[in-house]
Amino acid sequence: MFDYAREEVLNWLERPLDDYYPIIYVDALFWSTRRDGCVSKEAYYTLLGVKCDRTREVLGIVNSPTESASSWEEVFRGLKNRGVENIGLLVADGLNGLETAAAGTFVGTPFQKCVVHLERNVLGRIKPSDKKAVGAALREVFLTDHKDDSPEQGWGRWEDFLETWRKRYPSLKVYLDKERYYAHFTYLNYHYKTRTMIYSTNWIERLNRDFKRTLKMRGVMPDPVSVLFLLGKVALSKLAYERKVPNLNYEQKRFMWTEKDY
Repeated sequence: MFDYAREEVLNWLERPLDDYYPIIYVDALFWSTRRDGCVSKEAYYTLLGVKCDRTREVLGIVNSPTESASSWEEVFRGLKNRGVENIGLLVADGLNGLETAAAGTFVGTPFQKCVVHLERNVLGRIKPSDKKAVGAALREVFLTDHKDDSPEQGWGRWEDFLETWRKRYPSLKVYLDKERYYAHFTYLNYHYKTRTMIYSTNWIERLNRDFKRTLKMRGVMPDPVSVLFLLGKVALSKLAYERKVPNLNYEQKRFMWTEKDY
């Protein structure tokens, strides 16, 4: 029975996929895994897709010893090989090179870098006494409810924020790199009622917490296949993903939904 369940889950992780997903969220989880007699933390890449009916499904979980842009490129090629042709929006953390890796496989796909990751990184450079003020200022930068907002306006607020705080924290000047950080404002191209759903990888981080709870009960895993089996079993059992996500279908121009009215 165990061998049958294991085969079922691993086959599910390699199943054919739809040709189009309005949104795909990606992130990596690290877990201590034994390989060739040695134990080290290895990366497990997770892809969570929103389907055209606004339900969600885990599209894949892929193991690699480390997280890198080249490894992500292999993951995206794997999606392509399993049938995915078009992605409406890709949401990911700020790993250098990830955007380029995705663009090499899914040309022209809009890319949203996780705002929450960026905020955490900024606050990590701020002393405790200033964190409350900086946190409030960041909320004014990453607005979600202004109907006529745009990425360029968001970038202008970001520059103003950095100009104010870099006087006290000069290291913040690295965030003025527009080529690297402008993609954090992609969400402002979308309907204002959908923005909180697409400006971070929070959904996939919640899934990662479920993964960790399952793995913690077992400690160091004997091999990568065992980890993939456990993570796949958790993903396959997520009944909450069968419910339609509200508000996403307000965005009718950039996403193709099964239902056209809202």
